[in-house]
Amino acid sequence: MRLGEILVYATLALLLVSYWMQTIIWLRLFAIAANAVMVIYGILTPHYPVLVIGLVLAAINAWRLMEMRRLVDITRQATAASGAPLTLDWLLPYMRPIAIPAGTVLFHKDAPADAMYFVSHGRVRFEELGVEMGKGALFGEIGIFSHDKRRTATAKVVEDSSLLQISDEKVRELYFQNPEFGFFIVGLITRRLMEDAAAGTLRP
Repeated sequence: MRLGEILVYATLALLLVSYWMQTIIWLRLFAIAANAVMVIYGILTPHYPVLVIGLVLAAINAWRLMEMRRLVDITRQATAASGAPLTLDWLLPYMRPIAIPAGTVLFHKDAPADAMYFVSHGRVRFEELGVEMGKGALFGEIGIFSHDKRRTATAKVVEDSSLLQISDEKVRELYFQNPEFGFFIVGLITRRLMEDAAAGTLRP
């Protein structure tokens, strides 16, 4: 077997292993290893398109890897500095601000749960439940982690409001990557479900 074939098979093997990784950091590490083998192949062959693709992919994966490592470090520092478990304040930097005018339906009942929200200013009403949430409220986390990922009520903004939004993909990424955040979100959902059970409601 020629060296070029060996490098091709090594690249494919490393990519295959990366898909089996359960955490983003290990996935990125194996992807970078595969990209490095691609670069070596491109140099030795020589095959410049493969070389360029390998370099670009290696740069992208290295950048994403540094982002995740920085995320883990920030979480650990925040926990160590406070001497207590993570709070909602830690999550806010990962959320995107959005301005919603009064009367806007944020989402309908049974719609896909694709984001979680924090109310910075204003009020949001859940039509079917007759419940309103104001400044400082977090909602949408139960829908993200439910089995069908659907909203359980329609959310309507009742006055001009400022919300912070985080996508379900980012929430799940943080959940699977960071044990501290995982425990935080599980505790948040458990507390919300207990509150809703006591009130006889189920928020989205």
